[in-house]
Amino acid sequence: MKMILDLNKRPSLPPEQLAQVTNRLARWLPDDGDGTAVSGWDEAQWAAALWVVYWQNALPWLAVRVQAAGVKLPAAVADALFAIESESRERTRRMLDNAVELVRALAEVGVEAVLLKGAALAAVYYPDPLLRPMADLDLLIHKRDLPAGLDALKRLGYRFYARSAEDEVYLRGEREANIWAADNVHPVELHYTLREEYAGIGYNLAEAMWRGSRVRPFWQNTAARIPDPPALLHHVCAHAASDWLIQRGRLMHIDDIRKIAGKMDAANWGAFGTAVAPAHARFVYPVIAFAQKYTDLPIPAAVTAQLRQNCPPNLLAWIEQTELADASESNPVSRSGLGFDLARRLALSRTDEARFWLRSFFPRRWNLSKRYPRLTKTPFWPLGYVLINGDRAAHLVRKRMVRD
Repeated sequence: MKMILDLNKRPSLPPEQLAQVTNRLARWLPDDGDGTAVSGWDEAQWAAALWVVYWQNALPWLAVRVQAAGVKLPAAVADALFAIESESRERTRRMLDNAVELVRALAEVGVEAVLLKGAALAAVYYPDPLLRPMADLDLLIHKRDLPAGLDALKRLGYRFYARSAEDEVYLRGEREANIWAADNVHPVELHYTLREEYAGIGYNLAEAMWRGSRVRPFWQNTAARIPDPPALLHHVCAHAASDWLIQRGRLMHIDDIRKIAGKMDAANWGAFGTAVAPAHARFVYPVIAFAQKYTDLPIPAAVTAQLRQNCPPNLLAWIEQTELADASESNPVSRSGLGFDLARRLALSRTDEARFWLRSFFPRRWNLSKRYPRLTKTPFWPLGYVLINGDRAAHLVRKRMVRD
């Protein structure tokens, strides 16, 4: 019977087998070796691998490695892999074209922008730009330029989607079932600050991005303001760490970090080490440590040691015993959202831990707006605390019932 692949459904493999597939991908994809590590997989394991790379933004990476290593896939998996890979490549091409269009439109109205994450990585740091999947476009502008920036987006046909205390999100196009379809909705996140959240504790990198970026060659003989390697690595690590800490780690992060690290010289590593303040090492080091588990990074030992010595012991212990499968959606155990474990890992003191817990129970209003957008626009927005904590309590009860 021909296997029917539905990438919106979790693989039917037992959790321990899905974990094995996920962790083996993390070690095999960055390696230049043959397909021995995956040669014994059956059709169900390959289908699970396809699900992992689909949701962890690494599908083109798998396609390239399979071809380079001469791995023979089950027909259904191969058909799906290369069909979606072709769509993903075309999507990245269109998103980069959109980035050029948007940067030009902003410049025409006097708005300077820094291209972040996917656009910067694909066009500048990846030898083959189309290998880097792009779900959206992220740009940083000055807050004073927001009205002009939004007008430029609207003139290009983008429509409002969401607003927070740090960005406005606009969309163009309609949603498709395949998230990597070339014409699936194209989102733009226009940031006027660059704040990463860790159980309510924020780390703002906006000023660092402005200082550490410059106009440089971009895509198809154009130019754009792009972060230099130390600044981009700082931001990618801080952004990805928040994902790994809440079980949203991705294979893509490993490749992003190794691509940036490959562009770093001694001066870059020195600038990076200087930029990461001791109190912020806990927000940066985790993803470097995870990437080092799966691929060789040319990071000086002194930089690694400096970051490690400023991380809480609980965080270091968690990194040591955690694999990608544990820190990603391959983990079948969903989080409660309370953030107790996260607070214990990240806190530098008892007082710091209490701050994490307080913010976990009582997040800022703009954080609530992501879950209760209509409620937070009213004077009754504090009811969001009752709703979110009620949901968490119900989750814990269900979890205990399943365990018992």
